[in-house]
Amino acid sequence: MLGISDPNGGSEEEDFFRVLADGAPVMIWMSGLDLGCFYFNRAWLEFRGRTLDEERGNGWAEGVHPADLNSCIQHYVGSFEQRQPFAMSYRLRNAAGQYRWILDRGAPHFLPDGTFLGFFGGCAESEANRVVTRNAELGAQLAQMREAAREVAVETGALFQQQTGMARAPGAVGPASIDPHLERLRRRNRAAHDMEQLASDMMLRKSIPNGARLKS
Repeated sequence: MLGISDPNGGSEEEDFFRVLADGAPVMIWMSGLDLGCFYFNRAWLEFRGRTLDEERGNGWAEGVHPADLNSCIQHYVGSFEQRQPFAMSYRLRNAAGQYRWILDRGAPHFLPDGTFLGFFGGCAESEANRVVTRNAELGAQLAQMREAAREVAVETGALFQQQTGMARAPGAVGPASIDPHLERLRRRNRAAHDMEQLASDMMLRKSIPNGARLKS
């Protein structure tokens, strides 16, 4: 998985991961070891009408309805401490200043060696009386995001293999790993695989558990 920790920059792999996230059909956020969120995709920022600097850390919580805030934070922190996926519903203020119900699914984010990096989540707007239906729709959107990332991973992987074979043909100069174009393909392939895996992780929580639905 990507060890993304700096929202202001990073490797080309991290930049391409954000390109995929900005094109996703759901609102996406990422948090670090301090529980604070450091990344929100375009869909989230457009919904909120705020900048990344305003939302990151605990800035996003300023938009949660006061009646839902404690339950929302407790559920998030409890899941974070247990390293368990979660699903919950709460009201979040949009760019027009209106509170809208949000369905939020989060999952822990690990490196291949098991190192915990934080959480990754996907959200969708919902009407209060459509939580069950909208939760199924969010699951479908996450599946769409996973499949789109998978297609990119397959495409970049095939190109990498094809062009690596060409680079290693008789007469090729130097190993393929030093070719900048091949390195870009490799990084994009890894970023796409990361997006696919993270979407799959969020899909593990397929429903809103009892008690997680916040009441108006």
